[in-house]
Amino acid sequence: MISEEVKQKRISLFFAKLDNLLELTARQLHERFEFQKTAFAKQFPLLMHSLWNGCEKLGPNDTIESVINQGTLGIGFIGLAECLVALIGKHHGESPKAQELGLRIVTYMRDRINDFCERYQHNYTVLATPAEGLSGRFTRGDQKKFGRLPGITDREYYTNSNHVPVYYKCSARHKAEIEAPYHILTRGGHIFYVEIDGDATHNPEAVMNVVDMMDALDIGYGSVNHTRVRCMDCGYETADSIEECPHCHSTNLDRLQRITGYLVGTTDRWNRAKLAELNDRVIHNTEYLQFTE
Repeated sequence: MISEEVKQKRISLFFAKLDNLLELTARQLHERFEFQKTAFAKQFPLLMHSLWNGCEKLGPNDTIESVINQGTLGIGFIGLAECLVALIGKHHGESPKAQELGLRIVTYMRDRINDFCERYQHNYTVLATPAEGLSGRFTRGDQKKFGRLPGITDREYYTNSNHVPVYYKCSARHKAEIEAPYHILTRGGHIFYVEIDGDATHNPEAVMNVVDMMDALDIGYGSVNHTRVRCMDCGYETADSIEECPHCHSTNLDRLQRITGYLVGTTDRWNRAKLAELNDRVIHNTEYLQFTE
């Protein structure tokens, strides 16, 4: 059991470190922009062909500063769930106090990044990033430094941005209500998903209930995930997890699954961390989900 005094010391130290990292990141992005803006329009003939707003006003020897400053400089984060466990012993899916702290952390990031917009006159934003490669790379580095800490570094990956951990068993509605408030704070990008069991093509009502729920909670980008397996030899399809086709007994199977927003037909090229995350995913109960405002 973590004492309240220890929790508060940890939280204060965390915010101090977070502030330093935000300052460093914002300055690095600004300095990168200062270098990028010195390029000439003639160096980017494809991009100057009606892609960037205002590019038609630039001459060949004009710099691209005016057009690239309309873009976004994203400052992203992963592993909010593990961060909360490290700070107070529970993640936001299992504790209202953890949820309160999680929203405080991401709101602080949003407010500091708004300050950077004014200071540097760039479009800084908070990005709820899945960090496909870093989710495993960061964890391996922390495991080497701190060992395997329960709920923090004891898996091969850090949880996607502000998500409830994939292995935490909860209803679709609970997951949505926890994650939805972060979407307004992460304007640079975010995703919410629900893993449903069975064949979604035979259960359109469950899918529509999830979509209605996402709409009512102002979720910016969401998906309904379900596995689809197709035999590449005979064409048999199923939503069940199989290793062999029940019709022709072929093992040449194509699995359509979603990872960090992308639909992929094979897991062969997924990195080890994301494969571990996939294997940990649990189904979210949608049987009794009917959401109204």
